[in-house]
Amino acid sequence: MTPNSRRHFLQSTLSLSSLLLPGAIMAQSAGKKGGKKGYATGLKSAQQAKAVTDLKVKWIYNWTAKRPAGLPEGVEWVPMVFKDNESQFAARAVDEIRADAANKPSAVLGFNEPEGKDQGNMTVEQALAAWPKLEELKLPLGSPAGVHADSPWMQAFMKEALQRKYRIDFITIHWYGGPTASQLTSHLDKIARLYKRPLWITEFCPADWTATKTGKNQHAEKDVLRFIKDALPRLERSNDVERYAWFGTAPGNTPTGCSALCDASGALTKLGEAYAEV
Repeated sequence: MTPNSRRHFLQSTLSLSSLLLPGAIMAQSAGKKGGKKGYATGLKSAQQAKAVTDLKVKWIYNWTAKRPAGLPEGVEWVPMVFKDNESQFAARAVDEIRADAANKPSAVLGFNEPEGKDQGNMTVEQALAAWPKLEELKLPLGSPAGVHADSPWMQAFMKEALQRKYRIDFITIHWYGGPTASQLTSHLDKIARLYKRPLWITEFCPADWTATKTGKNQHAEKDVLRFIKDALPRLERSNDVERYAWFGTAPGNTPTGCSALCDASGALTKLGEAYAEV
């Protein structure tokens, strides 16, 4: 996560409309296999694994290309190629995913927040150079998950990738706005129009980027609860959204702790109980 870069949504002047014609490459998507609802989390403890079960999610991802131990039965894991630069190479991640072929991953997620210095930290040119390696997996392939899906980085990548006829089967989105469902759905509508691809929301939850201390200037629990009850049915009904995954934040996180689905012991909060009911 890159809190400072998420405080304001970016605007871009680049246009993709001339590239996103009906004839653009559109491979089969694995979006609705097993259900939409997911959770973005690691599985580094029995508490986390129990939370995945209690939340009744259909899929998770853990920002890595390595299948986690302790994955609950009936929950799908989706691999990610986090980045490709001097510290981590896409080819190595692709080899790990290929070695897991017996488990039949249904899709693979592209680079994580590549324009974020503490995340993917890649130039557009680096991402484009590495993309054919991801295509070799012959799995439904998600776009890089930009800090903002409509950022200049993402639009430049998409424009050039499509000119090169690279395959991008769905767009991955991160969203950390206020607890207003219409704000989220308006953004999704914009991204769907911009790229004309199915959408996976791979990280989302209400956040307060003005907060300086957990518990102060945060969204009230009742507001986030209302957001869950309003937004999730919209996502379930949406023809554009194939999957969504709540960000597995901890209650002590300053900007996002207001949206924690589990408490420090791993038990579901009221928000987690509401999420599980969907």
